[in-house]
Amino acid sequence: MFRPTHLLVSRSKQIPVHLVSSRKGFFLVTESEWYQNRKPAFEMHPHRGLFCHGIAVLGYSLQPLAIKASEATPVPEYD
Repeated sequence: MFRPTHLLVSRSKQIPVHLVSSRKGFFLVTESEWYQNRKPAFEMHPHRGLFCHGIAVLGYSLQPLAIKASEATPVPEYD
């Protein structure tokens, strides 16, 4: 079951995403990517910022959502 951990926020949208750790930073998995088992389009690198399909994007931010430990779900590997 998809349980978002953050919201990917732009001026016009709020997209629920599940943050997944990777060797280079984090993947931001959307609900459709989760259920279709696709590699996430969005990646976040700690020092370089947010990327979509390898292209830097501006105007987005991440907002954490409060979740209970009992709601945590296992995450697929993307590396």
